[in-house]
Amino acid sequence: MATQPEDRSDISAAPRIEPPSGNTRDAASSFDDAVGDKTQLSTGSMWEKLKQHFRRRWWIYLIATVILLAILLPLLFKVIIPAIIKNIVDDQELPVKGGFLNFTEPTRLRIGLDTLLDTPLGVKIDPVPLSLLQPPVDGADDKETPFLTLQMPEQHVNHVTDVKIPSQVVDILDHTQLVAWFNEFFDKETVDLRLKADDLSAHLGALDYQVSLDKTIKVPGLNYLKGFGVLDMQFTIPPGPSGHNMKGHLNIPNAGVLTLGMGNVTFNVMAGDINLGLVHIYNLDLKPGNNTPPFEGDFYFDELVPNLAAIMETQHESLSNGMIAFNTSGNSTFHNGRRIDYVEGVLNRKHIPFTIPVTTLLLDVLSGVLAGGTDGSSGVPLLDTLGDVLGNKTLFDQMLGHFDTQSIGSSSEVTDTARLKRTAARKLGRSMQMNLFRLGLRTMRSKL
Repeated sequence: MATQPEDRSDISAAPRIEPPSGNTRDAASSFDDAVGDKTQLSTGSMWEKLKQHFRRRWWIYLIATVILLAILLPLLFKVIIPAIIKNIVDDQELPVKGGFLNFTEPTRLRIGLDTLLDTPLGVKIDPVPLSLLQPPVDGADDKETPFLTLQMPEQHVNHVTDVKIPSQVVDILDHTQLVAWFNEFFDKETVDLRLKADDLSAHLGALDYQVSLDKTIKVPGLNYLKGFGVLDMQFTIPPGPSGHNMKGHLNIPNAGVLTLGMGNVTFNVMAGDINLGLVHIYNLDLKPGNNTPPFEGDFYFDELVPNLAAIMETQHESLSNGMIAFNTSGNSTFHNGRRIDYVEGVLNRKHIPFTIPVTTLLLDVLSGVLAGGTDGSSGVPLLDTLGDVLGNKTLFDQMLGHFDTQSIGSSSEVTDTARLKRTAARKLGRSMQMNLFRLGLRTMRSKL
């Protein structure tokens, strides 16, 4: 069978794939360049159009800017900045760090205060009067009349800055309000005080602003003189040249930060409602912390015996602890011979408690009796002394007569009556000291 020749016509008819020629690549590149040039041309045209627009319409934008600034700048300087300054003023805590109150006159007093201000920017504050008011009580009318007004001098404040209101004598503008505030100041650990200034001028560089201050701040108080007590006490029986029969030192704590110049203060010494004496303190300055002023005064021994039953009724709890409870209240306050009634209006209504150990009090009394005078050498007989101070000499005559008969024989054996009384006094003194010692031991044993 004959072999047919292979047909190559189909193969030769298939299209040939040629690689892109150089002309084709050049055409594509030219197209891309044209697109880029067109984009750049359009961008450049946009900026050119904007420039041309602003060149033609610049006066419109200028007028709009002026109008906008005319609206915003007054808001900035008349509303926004004053509001910021007002917030800064209102946020001031104005803590009272120190100062003093001197009660110098019946209608005036001397005052100085130390505080601080904190501002984010430097500011100058013109001198301004600061009004001091009692904060309104819930449900009560808001008082607008200050009880004191002090002058704060010019201040330059930048961040945290100490502010000193210097010493100045000011008039008492509202006596009732002052006494009410002092009463709270005496009773509490901290007391509210309202500060008010209607025209406070603050300067930020060349800018001047008027703001008002109405702020209630906290002032550390006296906490009712917690810790008041007698440090030491001596009795002089009969009274010495001063005319007083006791003296010693008190502990008067001042829990606050203000020094109080009280003047000459007299306190009552009370047991319950029974007045047993007076204590005089001269030129009293209560500085922050514990104060130990000397005192002298009078203990009313003649009031002790007739009121003993009533006094003992108030002593059940304290005596169980080996103590005698007293309280003290103000009697009078003088400065340079003038009565300071706004201080008396506070102190005279208080009852400040304190206690004295039974054994300490009895031994102090006994020491004063046995000393018989200011230097312990006057030799005043115990019988005469006790008879005078307690107002019942006949009773003590009988007691000592019975004591003498048992201890040293009949009176016919002793011709010197004064020596007999002195001997009896010594023996009675030793007996009383032994009894007091036993009482002290029993007290200590009861506490164990």
